Amino acid sequence: MLKLLNYDLQNFASPSALEAILSKITVKKLAESETILSPGQYQQNLYFIKEGVVRCYYQSLEMQWTNCFAAEESPIFSTESFLNGNPSPEYIETCTPVILYQITREDYQTLMEEFPELYQPAFHLLQSYLHISEKRLYGSHMQTAYKRYEDFIETHRHIANRVKMQHIASYLGITPTHLSRIRREFAWKAYKNAAKINVGT
Repeated sequence: MLKLLNYDLQNFASPSALEAILSKITVKKLAESETILSPGQYQQNLYFIKEGVVRCYYQSLEMQWTNCFAAEESPIFSTESFLNGNPSPEYIETCTPVILYQITREDYQTLMEEFPELYQPAFHLLQSYLHISEKRLYGSHMQTAYKRYEDFIETHRHIANRVKMQHIASYLGITPTHLSRIRREFAWKAYKNAAKINVGT
């Protein structure tokens, strides 16, 4: 059964809603580094990740800024395009081979109108997205690069070893060289903490 951010569809949707949802969902398989959406395009499908990791990023000339990562059980979409109906300002790209569930924007809107119970998980998804965005904005202005990396490892532990280092660096707003120094410092502190625990026991 399809799960979204720990929501199991059968736990909140009526049998008729479940049947309607499953009749509209199709499966899409993509290889690593495939582009799902480009700037200027309109996002016609909402995606939910069954397997793999995806990122959203902005690009100017040769510079890239990763805006977010998403993995299993998470949705992936451009808020400006899918929610507001405007051209996307960002890229959506696969970081690994992925399997996606997809539903068209039109079918999504129709289902929301026909089955009001679907508003609860939709609201939860939007709430989670806004929370992550606010926390990320705070970190970019108020935290050191080391603290941002520490938080990234804590919140993205399940994908930290599945994506390229330059993508993590662009997400943190630092250079790959700076990230390498932070990773060495982080590993050294973890080693010392483990050594203290072993001595204590």
